[in-house]
Formats: sequence, C-alpha cells, structure tokens
Amino acid sequence: MAAASAVPLTATKLPGNAHSGSPIEQNREVDFASDLQAKLHRTHIPALDGLRAIAVFLVIFYHFGFSRVPGGRGVTAFFVLSGFLITWLLLKENEKSGTVSLSEFYMRRVLRIFPAFYCYWTLLIILLLLKHQVIPWPHAWSSVFYTSNYYIALNGDPENGFSHTWSLAIEEQFYLLWPLAFLLWRRNLARLTVHLVYIIGAVCLYRALLVFLLNVDQAYIYGAFDTRLDHLMVGCLLAVVLKRGSLLSFWKAVCSNVYLPLLTAALLAGSIFLGGLFYDRYRDVFGFAVEPILFAVLVVQLIGFSSSLAWKWIEWPVLRYLGRISYSLYLYQQITLYPVRKVLASQPVVLQLMAAIVLTVIVATASYYLIEQPFLRLKKVWANYRRSLVATA
Repeated sequence: MAAASAVPLTATKLPGNAHSGSPIEQNREVDFASDLQAKLHRTHIPALDGLRAIAVFLVIFYHFGFSRVPGGRGVTAFFVLSGFLITWLLLKENEKSGTVSLSEFYMRRVLRIFPAFYCYWTLLIILLLLKHQVIPWPHAWSSVFYTSNYYIALNGDPENGFSHTWSLAIEEQFYLLWPLAFLLWRRNLARLTVHLVYIIGAVCLYRALLVFLLNVDQAYIYGAFDTRLDHLMVGCLLAVVLKRGSLLSFWKAVCSNVYLPLLTAALLAGSIFLGGLFYDRYRDVFGFAVEPILFAVLVVQLIGFSSSLAWKWIEWPVLRYLGRISYSLYLYQQITLYPVRKVLASQPVVLQLMAAIVLTVIVATASYYLIEQPFLRLKKVWANYRRSLVATA
C-alpha cells in the first residue's frame, strides 16, 4: 500500500489563495505541474545527466590548473544531485510497495560504487609501486574504508591520488545513514519535510558556530560529513517537496521565464566569486548555506526548461554521455590530468587541456563499460533473486 502522503503534483492544492485565481490561471498551473511531473517521472531524467557532466568538468578544469574555476562547487552540485536522486528513488519505491528494502538499496549502492572505486584504488597502488614512489598508506587505507574526508579534515590535504576520495566518503556516509532515517519517517512526508528543514538549519548553525566561536580550520569545514550534510539534505528536501507538490506557486514563478535559470546561475556566481570580498570565511558560513539551495532551484528550472529551445542543450547526447560516465571521470581525472600536462608542457595550454580531456574520457569510458556496466547488470540479477525468494516464501 502506497504512503498516503505521496500526493502527485497535479492533485495537490496550491498554498494560500492560489485557487482563487481565474480558470485560465488555474489551468496554467495545472499544465505546469503536469509537465514537470511528467519529466520527473521518466525512468531516467536526461537533464540530470547534463548537470552531472557540468559538475564533473568544473572539477576537471580546476584540477587541471584553472584555479579560478569553482571546482569545489562542482562537488557541492554532486551532493545536491545525490540527495535528490537517492530520495526520489526511495520515494518511488515507497509509493509502489509501501516500504523500502534496505538490503536491496545497499546492494544497489555496492554494485554501483565499489567495483569502479576499488579498481581505481588498486590501479593507483600498482602505479605507485611501479614508479617506486612512497605510498601514503594512512591516507590510502582511509579511502578504502570511506573515511578519507575525516583524514583530510584533521590532517590537511596531502594532494595525492587519493585526495578526491573525500567527497566519495561523504556520499557513502550519507548512503549508510539516510535510508534508515527515511524508513523511519516515510509514512508522513509532511513531517519528513519538517525534519529535513530542521536538519539543514541545524547544520548551517553548527557550521557558523564552528567558524565564529571555535575558529575551526576551513579544511574541516570543507571535508567533514557533519559540516556538509546539509548539502545532501537540500537534495533530499527538494525530492520530498516535489513529490508532495508543495511550493507549486514558487516553482511556477522561478520557471515562468526561460531566462530565469541565468538569474539563478548569476546569483550562484555572485556568491562564489564575490562573497569572499566581504568576509574571508564567507564560503564556510554563508556560501555553503545559500549555494546548495540555489543549485536545487537550478535543478528544477533546467528539468522544467529541458524541452525549450534555449535549454535543450542540457540533454544533448554528448553531454548526457559525459554525465553517465561522470563517476569514472571523477575517479580517474586525479591521475590523468597531471601526466598529460607534464608530457605536453612545451605545447599551448589549450592543446594540453584537450589532450587531458580526451585521455580522461577514454579511461573513464573503459571503466564505465568494463567495470561499471557489468556490475550494474548484476542489480537485475539480484532483484530477480529477491523476487524469487519472496515468491517461494
């Protein structure tokens, strides 16, 4: 039996006096809700692949050496997207079956994440051995157990091939805890919404106290799960709000003009590039509070406008493909970019960048098809096995 609070957008009453408008205005709101709902309920949401591609290339450009590119905000975008997608899948499963299978959830995550990561980890160790370089074992072991975020938060970033695993650790810690909380609160999505708002607000306040009262180093603020949890929770909240059909008038307003995503992007850029001019710890206190929310708004806008001429590019096949392989792109860019720059040091930077991107895409493609895809197909095998067990019980 589906959860009673999982109400489709098109059937939801608008807040306040929204229903007091003219029949034409009501029809427009219903049309907007229906269109957004249809795009959200696709088996796969193409616009999100495009967003993932943009996020991972922010990281790639930054790690290549373009220090003005906000690579860290690409990771923030990944956090919001992860929270949204995981919660959306949990909501759909809860609506369909009336519950959530933790064993199936964790198995899907294991098959999705572990094979590609441990292959990368093993390959990196082999490369370090072949090059007779010192292996940073404390950092390496922390990445194996998905605790490298706290290793870096407490010790600083040693800047090696394991450095980027801090964000993977945060996501794994989220995957471990969030389904348990969702299972506890899933029967009442209105209450779940309140819980999420409280969690997000509490983390923002906690982060501010760490900075203002304890002067905690930015490395901890940047890398710890307890200081970045709200970014994932913003994605979770977005999924729950859209599932409930809440704030429909707000979503309609921010999607009322095809150019409004540019305004959202401009506000993001202003926060990223100008905030530090007013306060040197702006990012840690204010940026980390505001930017995930702006990115969540941008997610809805780009999904809503994905069929428009101005934003159709977000679903271009090339961009969607890069989004699909974004996990492997993120893994391997840490060890593909620098060697290319070193080998082509005498060549123009543009040529270096193009060669580095081509190599990274080739390696990521190999990882995607040789490692990720075979294990992802096992998800169907596992699901069929579970169904057979239920049928014979």
